[in-house]
Amino acid sequence: MILSRALVLFLWLVPFQLGVGQTVNDILTRYESASGFNNRLKIKTLTSIGHITQMGNTLPISIIQKRPNKYRFDVHLDEGRITQAFDGSMGWSFNPFSSQDTIALEGPELAQIKESADFDGMLHSCRQKGFTMQLIGQVKIGKQDVWKIQVKKPTGEVMNFFIDSRSYLVIKSDVGLLIDRMPYVAESTFGDFRKVGGMVLPFFIQTRNGAMLTETKIDTVRINETMEDYYFQWKRSK
Repeated sequence: MILSRALVLFLWLVPFQLGVGQTVNDILTRYESASGFNNRLKIKTLTSIGHITQMGNTLPISIIQKRPNKYRFDVHLDEGRITQAFDGSMGWSFNPFSSQDTIALEGPELAQIKESADFDGMLHSCRQKGFTMQLIGQVKIGKQDVWKIQVKKPTGEVMNFFIDSRSYLVIKSDVGLLIDRMPYVAESTFGDFRKVGGMVLPFFIQTRNGAMLTETKIDTVRINETMEDYYFQWKRSK
């Protein structure tokens, strides 16, 4: 199963005083300015077209999002398409190469696609989700100084977000997962940032889930296209 990743995941953190005088809110305010978040709030739909590379295979993909929490990810093949979607209340997938019917997403796959479906990211909703947050401080990724922010969910799942200290864009995230009682870390790095509709978005995402490496390259982003809800709704094969 090819899994989508959220293009951008951010969290709203409570103030935490740094030795250098900055607070988490200071950092996030600068992130909002750098990423064009105020412009994002004006956008109702977002369509991303590109390619995904996994296990040596490169395939065309599309990602469509509709405010507030509808999401669809398609891998386009000559023989058909593989789809994962969230319709606002439930997640589903359809893979004609493994099943002739639509399958409900559960567990980590459902949690993942629900997070991807949050149009503005978790930054503005985590207070209602009962997360605890901690600013770890400054660390290095390569030669870059970044702010490391750690977020813990009530489930015990821990996420880390790394905000570049110069650009104030998120350049990396990781999350500790427990799959079939086995722990592993899913890690994403973000690059090739471009401005679209007043927003700054990553056009390159590299994700490592255990031993699986996936690269996503976005070619085109379209905003505010008319998008009916039926694109996201559960579809059963005939």
